[in-house]
Amino acid sequence: MIQDLDKTLEKLLYDKGRLNRNDIDISFEQPNGDWSSRISRPTVNIWCFDIQENLKMRTMAPRMVPELNIGVRKFPPIRLDLTYLVTAWARKVEDEHQLLWRALGALAQIPELDPTTCEGALKDQPYNIPVLVANMPTGMPNMSDLWSVLNNQMRLGFTTVITLALDRTTTFESPLVLETDIRIGVSSEPEFRQIDIMDVELRERHDLPAGSNGDSNSADGGSAKKKRR
Repeated sequence: MIQDLDKTLEKLLYDKGRLNRNDIDISFEQPNGDWSSRISRPTVNIWCFDIQENLKMRTMAPRMVPELNIGVRKFPPIRLDLTYLVTAWARKVEDEHQLLWRALGALAQIPELDPTTCEGALKDQPYNIPVLVANMPTGMPNMSDLWSVLNNQMRLGFTTVITLALDRTTTFESPLVLETDIRIGVSSEPEFRQIDIMDVELRERHDLPAGSNGDSNSADGGSAKKKRR
């Protein structure tokens, strides 16, 4: 679900912010010192660093849901606030400020996301998705302390809080696949074949069939020469 929100935000920033994909990157990695030393072009970093239940939207009243032609009492989904820190990274501070303003303007255009316009599993959200921009959430850690943990210099940025619904009855039927490994190396059961280099060279030179040793007096070699004539 969170990865689908990342994709939705990325599409929103490129489209609404009029950012060129060939010139500007969007990253969701933690903006620590190691990450910032590896970037090579202007980048908008959107880092999700906190998830908390939205207590204002909490309700414990069960509701009737039609299921298999009967009414089933279910508790409503949990409403969760995902907090992102949005920063801009470029060689010049002027470029950073322009980039950050574009990101701010793009996200501020949409006070809530329509699930039908989102990516992946977000389309199944039961409610519209609220988007709160540049509003410091309650209980947020001190920004200087946060950057100290990241082992990086403090940057100008803003927070974005997006509220998703989590169904309490969610079940996961298939195993989680995180990534695919491609192993390259020596086989544990290699097949050894002895090849006579001289034999190969002779066969290629005289156009002899496999298994011939290149001897003109052999039956195979003689028949091969006759065929060529």
